[in-house]
Amino acid sequence: MKVFFAALLTLLVAAGLAAAIQYDPGYILIAYGQTTIEMTLWIGLGLLAVLLVVGVVLFIALRRGARLSDRVVNYLGNRRLRRGRSKTTLGLIAFVEGNWVKSRRLLVESAEETDAPLINYLLAARASHALGESKATRRYLGLAEGTTAKAGIAVELTQAELLLDNGQLEEALATLTRVRRNAARHPSVLLLLERVYLRLKDWAGLLALLPELAKYHLHPEERLRELEREALLGGLEKTAQKGDIDELQAWWKSLNKPQHRDVELVAAYARKLQGIDEAVAEAFLRQVLKNQWSEELIAIYGRLQGSDPGRQLAAAEQWLREQPANPELLLALGRISLRNELWGKAREYFETAYAKGRGYEVCLELGRLLVNMGERDQGERFTREALETFPQALPPLPQPKISH
Repeated sequence: MKVFFAALLTLLVAAGLAAAIQYDPGYILIAYGQTTIEMTLWIGLGLLAVLLVVGVVLFIALRRGARLSDRVVNYLGNRRLRRGRSKTTLGLIAFVEGNWVKSRRLLVESAEETDAPLINYLLAARASHALGESKATRRYLGLAEGTTAKAGIAVELTQAELLLDNGQLEEALATLTRVRRNAARHPSVLLLLERVYLRLKDWAGLLALLPELAKYHLHPEERLRELEREALLGGLEKTAQKGDIDELQAWWKSLNKPQHRDVELVAAYARKLQGIDEAVAEAFLRQVLKNQWSEELIAIYGRLQGSDPGRQLAAAEQWLREQPANPELLLALGRISLRNELWGKAREYFETAYAKGRGYEVCLELGRLLVNMGERDQGERFTREALETFPQALPPLPQPKISH
């Protein structure tokens, strides 16, 4: 039915056109310079229609040709990218395997064929560093920096890490300081700075870095405490080397309350005080032990020569009421009793300590005291017991064998 109506419509249009042409063919004159073109109106309209059809056909053909060209270009481009990615993958595998020469060659060859050449050049620089080729390392870092405007931080971080591996600590620190300023404290910068400060033993720098390491959750709390303690002990060591007790005490006052309760820090500080002034160390530990009991601290306290041995003994005996069976305190009391020349009391404390839990030092102290009190056989028995029961206290050295 549709075909019938289409044919009928075509016949009607043709009949209408034929009648119009027969009624009045019209006239068209085109003149340009000395040239004129004459034709009927209907022929002109027919030519115009033909030109329109040709134009449409050409437009469609050109459009399809452009699409075909785009497809060809895309195909070739994708093929190039696929080839580049494949080579990059092989280069990464070689890098992980430690095949630096092969890795660098593949990464450099594929750098311009990938959509992320920065990674290729950075890894090529690392491979060159592993090969010990500093000139090539610098070259590939320069190429990496030129790949994109945002590559600067990544390049400088890589450079700082390579300098750190080479032991060029000051250069690495300078690079990281610059990057830290430009990168608004990028977390990777902080981790590298931590390594540099530790190797430089820059304890003040490490302490200043700790709040930022905590802020970005770069370490668990336990590790942060370890780093803080290491930095503080390092600062203590550096301060104690000057031999100035005022500076040493100023260092202690600069610590906060939680640090004042850290037994390891307290013990280390007390030992440094002991090396300069035992009386000051004794007074310090006496105050600490009133509020914070620690066997490690009482062991140090028992070795200190206070300005007033009687007061020192009284303080320790006061603690004995709270810690009546503590072998470390009993050992300390025996030593303090010796400083007060209370031989019988010292013996009693040493023997009680031996009974509560004999130890290497208790046996030796008791043995020495008994020998000097005239009980040589008994004293030597304790000395032998110390050597036989706690051989780990002595280094394993060859000994002569007595033939019986």
